[in-house]
Amino acid sequence: MRKVFGIKKSPAEYVASCSRNLDTILDAKTTEEKKTKSFNKLENNLKDMTIMLYGDGETQVNDTKITKLLNEVKVSSLVTRLVMNIHDLGFEIPKTISKILCYWLHDEERANMAIDYFKVNTQLIPHLISHFEREEVYLPCSEVVKEALIHPELLKPFLPEKSDSDNIIFKVLNYVAMKDLAFSAEAYGMLDAIINCKLSKEHTISKDKETEHKKIVAKWLNSNYDGFWKKVHTFMEPNGSHLMIEQMLKLVYHILKNHRNYYVMIKYINDASNLTRIMRLLRVRNKKIQVMAFNVFKIFVANPQKDQSIIDILLPNREKIAKFFKTLGEDEELDGQFEDDLEVLNEQLGVLDKLKTDPKKRRRQSEQETRIRYDRKGGNKRH
Repeated sequence: MRKVFGIKKSPAEYVASCSRNLDTILDAKTTEEKKTKSFNKLENNLKDMTIMLYGDGETQVNDTKITKLLNEVKVSSLVTRLVMNIHDLGFEIPKTISKILCYWLHDEERANMAIDYFKVNTQLIPHLISHFEREEVYLPCSEVVKEALIHPELLKPFLPEKSDSDNIIFKVLNYVAMKDLAFSAEAYGMLDAIINCKLSKEHTISKDKETEHKKIVAKWLNSNYDGFWKKVHTFMEPNGSHLMIEQMLKLVYHILKNHRNYYVMIKYINDASNLTRIMRLLRVRNKKIQVMAFNVFKIFVANPQKDQSIIDILLPNREKIAKFFKTLGEDEELDGQFEDDLEVLNEQLGVLDKLKTDPKKRRRQSEQETRIRYDRKGGNKRH
């Protein structure tokens, strides 16, 4: 294993060396021996660049060198060429490319520089998404896409008001449906970052950016309501993959509880076919699915202006629903929040007959009367 005794080259020298070695690798006339040597040199140089950015046990980060390195990266074509050929660079080099780009996109002082770079090189994100299904690069591709598309400036061009099946959200949904569990889970992570602006708990963006991101997504969901839900619902059949159902319920829940998606939520929870779909999933013999379906179901019940078609489903099944949730609530693994939500849900089920006979009273129901917490770990949130 190669031992690194400090950083030996300047930022400009590293970028120039990487470019030369990449030229050699991509040249069809290069012999296998030379190509192998260039692969090793490129891999080592890129690793040194990540040490310059992140540091290690022997090398401390130097802010001046970081700025110089990222400036060199910006003015060269190295990153574009690395990304556009990521599928031909083995296993290790794509991982290092991902680390460099993720640092650049996440660093508070220099993220704007990275955003500008991706704005100019618009082919990078579609290329990364299109190569997600390749085993050797799916993780690096996903990491960069997630890091890039939580920035509203980069997300907006990819979510036009009217989208076709080539839209990135539909493409990522297709990846979620992949049979390989690792691919599917990672694809869901991409989808969660794009739609819900979610990465890790430690990784956040400014409130202003998060707000703008959610506005862009809400507008897209409104404009593409039918196509989006038709696609999502294909993954929510009771006899389908339990992992897939759980992931899609989680997605639905987060979309509906986000107040930016208010009009999407109202339309969704007043559609009787959606309620029927969620009630079918409550009967799936899987505790995680039942709990996630309950989280979505309670939003239907919490609606103070239920459509008559919703009441017509809930009212004749009221006792069965209450009995089912009472049994579910006996699970010792469920926390106290479930009991609180169940108590409020039963209160709402208890007044359904009054809602049916007195629509004026239904319209006047206060938010306080329909208090069901959307976030099981937090306080009440308005819908």
